[in-house]
Amino acid sequence: MENESPLKKYARQPKIYVDLPSKGKFYKKGVLYEDTYSNLAVFSMTANDEILYKTPDALINGQATAKNIQSCVPSIQKPFELVTLDIDALLLSIRLSSYGKTMTIGKKCSKCSEDNQYDIDITRYIDYLNTLEFEDTLVYENFKFNIRPLTYQEWTDLQKESVGYQRALAIQAPKITDEKEKEKFQDSILNSMAKMNIKSIFYSIQSIEVDGTIETDTKAIYEFVEGYDVEMFRAVKAHIDKQYNNWLLPEETVKCESCGAENKLRITVDQTDFFVRG
Repeated sequence: MENESPLKKYARQPKIYVDLPSKGKFYKKGVLYEDTYSNLAVFSMTANDEILYKTPDALINGQATAKNIQSCVPSIQKPFELVTLDIDALLLSIRLSSYGKTMTIGKKCSKCSEDNQYDIDITRYIDYLNTLEFEDTLVYENFKFNIRPLTYQEWTDLQKESVGYQRALAIQAPKITDEKEKEKFQDSILNSMAKMNIKSIFYSIQSIEVDGTIETDTKAIYEFVEGYDVEMFRAVKAHIDKQYNNWLLPEETVKCESCGAENKLRITVDQTDFFVRG
């Protein structure tokens, strides 16, 4: 009989337990283990998890974040189907479990250009996100719009598309020597970017209720809103933009150690530097 390794008793243990800010409201069965959104165990990262954040392709296609969440929060079974409301809270929790509750952030003073370093308490942001509520309905005239946040998959796809357009403008456009052709190319890219932004709005419309009926077909919703009064689209966009802005991590007021000037600091859960000890 094979002896059990003495190292097994030293396997990773949960460091903290967190609730999902979305309260599991937008999930289908199977995204979360036993559909539980509260008191989820969060483990620290492994060496493999950390290496993923140094792999460019894994960053671009979202695999680094998805696999990291699966590894550190086993209750998450389908990370790409998580809504964006929960992503920051989970990544903050993983960062806290891996490196401790304090994160050092650099900020250049807007007055004297001094590079300052500030220690930020991550727990405050996790607690803050759990106080927020996503307003998932909008009434416009006699129409009721049921709104949902984007999934991580949708957000990742839009980000990849956006990066592609930005690269085209920065790299391909300068290579075109004919000015008319260059202008045509740039207009084409900008038009595609505008359509992408509109698409992100329609992703968030789950259904429209009117006269006691509910329309859930994405194509039908798109055609209706696109062909209706522009004020309807503006109202829907304003509502969705407001939800997005409400869920940004709050700004901090920090003071420059050199000249004493006050500056605004907002942390972002940026994959490129967020999972670096500091």
